[in-house]
Amino acid sequence: MSLPRRDVGLLAVFLLLLITLSAASPWFLTADNLQGLARHLAEIGLVACAMTFIIMAGGIDLSVGSLMALCGVVFGLAWSVVGPWPAALLALMTGIMGGTLNGLLISVGHLPPLVVTLATMALFRGVALGISQGQPVSALPTGFDWLGQGMVGGIPVQFCIWLAVLSCSVLTARRLSWGRWVRAIGDNERAARFAALPVVRVQTLLYILTGLSSAVAALIFTARVSTAKADAGMGFELEVITAVVLGGTPITGGRGSLWGTFLGVLLLGTLRNGLTLLGVSSVWQAMLAGVVLVATAILNQRLSGDSREITAT
Repeated sequence: MSLPRRDVGLLAVFLLLLITLSAASPWFLTADNLQGLARHLAEIGLVACAMTFIIMAGGIDLSVGSLMALCGVVFGLAWSVVGPWPAALLALMTGIMGGTLNGLLISVGHLPPLVVTLATMALFRGVALGISQGQPVSALPTGFDWLGQGMVGGIPVQFCIWLAVLSCSVLTARRLSWGRWVRAIGDNERAARFAALPVVRVQTLLYILTGLSSAVAALIFTARVSTAKADAGMGFELEVITAVVLGGTPITGGRGSLWGTFLGVLLLGTLRNGLTLLGVSSVWQAMLAGVVLVATAILNQRLSGDSREITAT
């Protein structure tokens, strides 16, 4: 399968970054650093897959970080009462219900996605703080940490989960009619309605899937840090959206690239990891990340040719 030119450009920037950081820091290519990087990126990447579909459909979801915190807190408070597996199921259901709320308000209520998810971002975070009383939950079930700290053939568990979700997402976007419906809705929602496409069903399901992915990311994060806390995922939504847009999915919708999102997550995460190893302050990290984002966006635009080309890689 050949990659679009904009994805090739992203890959070239990523490889150049790898070479630069490898030369600048002797710790960058160590096994411990790469495994830690893969663990962190998987949480962002899982939600970024679902967010790519959301943005392709012309929407946005700012509540993923807050919903992630709420799902983690629900699990942390519930497992000692109902057991770890029912608690995990309860956390997943919390994510699904949060996504359903967003989806129905947007698809049935015809409210702007930015306004809805901005409101639920505050709502979910507030509920998480309320039910936890602002206190972290550190007593977690034995063996649960395998989800966030375990390995499969030398590869972190969550990275394997991310690759599986990414592969299924690419297959859905490229081979199934549902992927074409998403792009059609993002390109022109009114025309999609006139064409009798299931706009309400597709939009609602998109936000449900984003809520579910946030819940899975919450379980992985909680297992990785061995703590459930209401302030988890602060700024998480911005990292996810930045990676999606950096990967070549326009914020206006209608087209997108899941492989581009994958590269965007890798690029941003690797840049921040390398700068941290080099002792660069967080202020300069933010500035350099912005420069890379602008430069890569310009390169993507030059390489993509026709800006209205519809792709689903």
